[in-house]
Order: sequence, then C-alpha cells, then structure tokens
Amino acid sequence: MSVEIQRAVDRTPQPWKNGLGVQYEIVCDGSLPEDWTWRLSTADITQDVPFSVFPGVNREFCVADGNGVVLTINGVEHRCEPGSITKFRGDDEVYATLIDGPMRALNLMVRDGAAPIHLCRSVMEGSIAIIAIGEKQVFDLDGQYFRLDVLDAVVITDQRLPVINNFDGLIFVA
Repeated sequence: MSVEIQRAVDRTPQPWKNGLGVQYEIVCDGSLPEDWTWRLSTADITQDVPFSVFPGVNREFCVADGNGVVLTINGVEHRCEPGSITKFRGDDEVYATLIDGPMRALNLMVRDGAAPIHLCRSVMEGSIAIIAIGEKQVFDLDGQYFRLDVLDAVVITDQRLPVINNFDGLIFVA
C-alpha cells in the first residue's frame, strides 16, 4: 500500500479560472489547466464571489471549515453548512455568499463521460484520498495512526481498501 500525507499548508495556491479566488490541488488524473478527467481540490472563500464556469463538468462542493456559505445556483439558494455536500453543473451560474466569515471548501470536478466519482462520508472500495474536514482528526489506518489538520489529506494508492478506524472526515474514492 502506498500512502502519501499531504499537508494543506504545503499546497501551492493557484488562481481560480475566473481569477476571483484561490484553490489548492489535492489530486488530479491529468494536468492543469485542461488535461484532466477529474480533479479534487480545496478553495478559500474569503468574500462573496461568483464561481468559475466549467462547461461539461459535474461539480461537488463540501464545506470543510468555517460557518458555511449560501450558494445561489441558477437563482435558487442552497444553504451549505459544515460537512454538507452540494452538487451542481459546471456551467450553472453559481454565486457564493458567506455565512459569518471566511470558509474553506473541498471541490470535486468530473468531466462528462468519465466514470462516476463522488465525495462521500462512508468507505467504499478503490484507491482513496482521506481528507480531514471541520476539525483535526486522529485515526487508525491498518494499525498505523495518523493526525490530520483541517484539509490535510492521506492519499492511498492500492487496489485493496485499508481498514480505517475512528475517522469522521470525508473520503474520496476514484
């Protein structure tokens, strides 16, 4: 089993496609900006802001840290609270309004025609990334203990799913 620990503080900031925010790549099956089928990243949202447009892409958005945000998607408001997952299309018109201060989010983008990939709070089979959301996490992975700060990740590449105990974060399976 190959295990890589990614500390959120060590990720390189990259501007959003629309230039109005900053994101941090966790894992991607290709290279940026356009040669990918799916990608998982985090974003800092420090002000009310429109999202970048990504035609032909399904998006999943999870509030990872902070008090949340109201996403207005094509004119309809969706209150996104810590740990919630909101799904929308990349070509939807999306505007984020902060709820009581800045927040950080986890974002999954999957191009049309790709195998379905989702964010989930339960364990599934496959290679995985384990991401701490909301607070620090200490957990047991096949008998080895890990401590993660908010938005740190453990990226595991293996065909078998490890045994994960005492973890209450988000799990991404590709």
